[in-house]
Amino acid sequence: MGLPELLFIGALTLGCVFARLNSRQPSGYTPHRIVGGADVPPGEHVPYQVSLQYKARAGQMHFCGGSIVAPNRILTAAHCCQGLNVSRMSVVAGIRGLNERGSRSQVLTYTIHPKYQELVTSDLAVLSIDPALKLNNVSITSIEYQSKKKEFVGGGVPVTLTGWGLRLPVPFPFLDEVNYPNVLQRMSYHTISNTECKNAGMESVTDTEICARGPFRGACSTFSIDLFRAY
Repeated sequence: MGLPELLFIGALTLGCVFARLNSRQPSGYTPHRIVGGADVPPGEHVPYQVSLQYKARAGQMHFCGGSIVAPNRILTAAHCCQGLNVSRMSVVAGIRGLNERGSRSQVLTYTIHPKYQELVTSDLAVLSIDPALKLNNVSITSIEYQSKKKEFVGGGVPVTLTGWGLRLPVPFPFLDEVNYPNVLQRMSYHTISNTECKNAGMESVTDTEICARGPFRGACSTFSIDLFRAY
């Protein structure tokens, strides 16, 4: 499964190709793209969701989300992987809380999309993992995706975003002091057309991305690479 084949996933199912903004912003900058999700209820699963974790002195630390596309392949954002030591990277599947054990696999390699430009386009990467995940169609399964390019997803499509992030709007200067939730977060809203997105100021958006909007809700600066799925 090559990267060109996976490219349209970014437009159809994952779409959150926005880099996580640094909490230390220029003076006077007031962001409004803050998440407003809620805990995924106990007993419910987002079976294609994985936690990307990095081995630090303090232990395994969650740093990004990803999506299972095959038992031994994970789709995530290029900005999550670039420059990291692959030997310290792993993924955990089948969890709702970050303190759960789940099913852990080591990352062997990662391949960044050849057209990736930070904060511009093609923010995609594929991880090769070992051992392969054991799919059970309950808590661990691959995400459905469109491998052949069809008509682009336009405005008004219901979408669901999942990931570990903030629950409430918080000003950027205080983000370093916020405790991110350990429980998987979820929100639902609708896409907007790329034309409307460009008119709102996202002039660099291309046909490899989709836009969505909600009051104090979103993926930027809070969820980083989380799963954005169209239904």
